[in-house]
Amino acid sequence: MTSKKRLAIVSSVAAPYRVSQHLRLARELAEEVELWSFILFERDWLPWKHELPAEIHPIQFGKGESSRQKLHHPLRQWTKTGEVIHALREKQIDMVIVTGANDLGLLRLIRWCHRQGIPIYLFGDSNVSGDTATGIRRLIKDAYIGYAVSHIDGLLPCGIRGKEFFDRYGGSTKPCFYMPHEPDYRRLFAVTAEDCQQARKKYGLAPDKQYILYSGRLVAAKGIDTLINAFTQIAEQRPDWNLMLVGGGELEAELKQQIPPQLAHRVVWTGFIHDQSELSVLYHCAEVFVLPSRYEPWAVVVCEAAAAGLVLITSDMVGAGAELCRDGVNGAIFPAGNSAILADKLLWATENRERLWQLRRESLKALDDWR
Repeated sequence: MTSKKRLAIVSSVAAPYRVSQHLRLARELAEEVELWSFILFERDWLPWKHELPAEIHPIQFGKGESSRQKLHHPLRQWTKTGEVIHALREKQIDMVIVTGANDLGLLRLIRWCHRQGIPIYLFGDSNVSGDTATGIRRLIKDAYIGYAVSHIDGLLPCGIRGKEFFDRYGGSTKPCFYMPHEPDYRRLFAVTAEDCQQARKKYGLAPDKQYILYSGRLVAAKGIDTLINAFTQIAEQRPDWNLMLVGGGELEAELKQQIPPQLAHRVVWTGFIHDQSELSVLYHCAEVFVLPSRYEPWAVVVCEAAAAGLVLITSDMVGAGAELCRDGVNGAIFPAGNSAILADKLLWATENRERLWQLRRESLKALDDWR
């Protein structure tokens, strides 16, 4: 009987969606592969609170360190890669997946695996829509990413737009396998009516209202001001609809100021949700999901919203929107930053109950087809 191959995935942080991805790989490939999770930073910009499951064999290399420090401490990243290389040797790793190549330490790891003959695959949630560098930045980016791609054995983009991104840098000559970020769908499918009732009470959701949901950080790149403007435009025509903004961030106070006083009672702010199960319940307390990002490489929240059977409305800059949002079938896609068109899409989606339920059913079908 042949022994299992040992696969190491080198990731910056252990975000919940990444842990779900690792668990899926560990379980589905269990007969052939032993998975090891090498984690370079203990903390992200979001204060995730979750235990790392033993079955993904987590090893922490950056205890007490935050991923925010990466750009400010390049030498530390270089030396940390030395620790990773030592662990690869010690654990007798047969193959490596590296999640990105955006610092010199990761480039060092790619080059080392290439020289050692250890197959290394590059995962990335990059999205061709955001690849807009020009001038000297374009020259540097072409050289840097081109070098990384030339030294890997295959690509693992999240979706179509990710493949198109890597194709620009020589990736079209490499084997390509899609490996998108996905949530733990079991959590979303397990939500009960009682769970929703408790969440509605906790967050003051009106029982006689329907909800448009946003889930994510409250930062400029997410385009939440576009959603607020669109909601303001339709509020009078849709008195039975409210807005729920799930998440926290630096723009919360500023965004609250953008809500007209007469609409303040129709906007719910939950703050950052630590508990992933509670977050899953909030999806089921809404009917329409909107992600208005100015740029979004992937967006696992789109997968979550589809699994909850919500109408999907995303900007044209969202990677997962290109995969799961079927324009006119289970939702709509609008130009990023255009609140007038977003308002029109919201009016269309919420025009009557029959259309709303048809769109919601199609989201579940779209997710099933895509997976």
